[in-house]
Amino acid sequence: MEQTPKANRAHIGFFGRCNAGKSTLINMLTDQPVSLVSEVAGTTTDPVSKSMEILPLGPVVITDTAGIDDTTELGTLRIEKTEEVVKKINLAVYVLRTDEEPTTDDIHWLGLLKQNNVPIALFINEINAEIDKENNKVNNIENKTDASTYVETHKGLSELVTVIGSADFTSKAKRLELLDLLGGLTPLDVEGDQTLLQGLVEEGDTIILVCPIDSAAPKGRLILPQVQTIREILDYKGLALVCQTEELPAMINSLKYPPKMVICDSQAFDRVDELTPDTISLTSFSILMARFKGKLQDLVAGVEAIKNLKPGSKVLISEGCTHRRQCDDIGTVKIPNLLKKQGHTDLQLEFTSGGAFPKDVSQYDLIIHCGACMLTRREVLRRIECAVVQGTPIVNYGVLIAALHGILERAISPFIDEIKG
Repeated sequence: MEQTPKANRAHIGFFGRCNAGKSTLINMLTDQPVSLVSEVAGTTTDPVSKSMEILPLGPVVITDTAGIDDTTELGTLRIEKTEEVVKKINLAVYVLRTDEEPTTDDIHWLGLLKQNNVPIALFINEINAEIDKENNKVNNIENKTDASTYVETHKGLSELVTVIGSADFTSKAKRLELLDLLGGLTPLDVEGDQTLLQGLVEEGDTIILVCPIDSAAPKGRLILPQVQTIREILDYKGLALVCQTEELPAMINSLKYPPKMVICDSQAFDRVDELTPDTISLTSFSILMARFKGKLQDLVAGVEAIKNLKPGSKVLISEGCTHRRQCDDIGTVKIPNLLKKQGHTDLQLEFTSGGAFPKDVSQYDLIIHCGACMLTRREVLRRIECAVVQGTPIVNYGVLIAALHGILERAISPFIDEIKG
């Protein structure tokens, strides 16, 4: 579980007003002091994430967010951060207290989650408040401190949520029950049983992986898509052979039977294409990742826009992770140089990385995105949808590089039926 890549986990966001009990609930569910708990409003500032396992969901990432009614000096910025979480999660837990009435803010945020098609678990913090006997009230809720009557009183809540659970969040007595409720939900846009090599590898198949070791390669290890691909070949009981670019011919010639497929780093596409016989399928880790995230069709469709680039065209190059830029960094150096080499000069290039991605992409003539191995499928689909809805073509590194080298047809041939379908 600990080795499951973060991008392949279901992401669960915890939302609610300040002091609703979000942090206390997370600490109770994880059985760890993940989030700082205090009666001071605004204790949680930036989103705080923690990996754990919730069966039958499996490995997940849970994220604690700032209160949606944060009125501190930085409250607006914190709420913006919370809005970003909505776009990335697969499940939501919304927290209310039985001693407080739902507010318009609560209804707004529940509606926002529902609009984004995120399944919502409404967890109600059963506060042991003192009853005002003279007025026969408990903090404005007449004699109603349990969750069931709370929801009955506010019928609109049940229309916005998927499941409802309740507990005294300071007690672990209902921990397993609440975990079972979460585990029974179907996350939005999670890879599930989809794999990088689904339908491509069978038992006994030999797959050669070409992994160049250059100055941009991380020292002492392979990058995530390479590791994931090796693991999946082993899962399918195939044979995974790894080499660098110039060793490819010797490896192919050493085999009694040709490999079923060669998978390479996109940066080596042109050379690997030359070294791989036409009878052997060829693709890249980046293209496999695009298929894995679910929108290879749209990324291939964006290729046409490359032909229309002219001096002054505005291009966004977006990385899904953050890392120290190398002198031959693929996003900021190699791709711009490749575009220039292909005659696309004087482009207006802009760059984003990590969680940053513009809401308005209509200003761009083309978006070039990385393979997105560090992003959830939900986030990748959102970015692609954002581009498609605003009429902005989008490609990813592998698709772009294959197209510029004139080998896109070969690179996507293993998936041609899926793309046409």
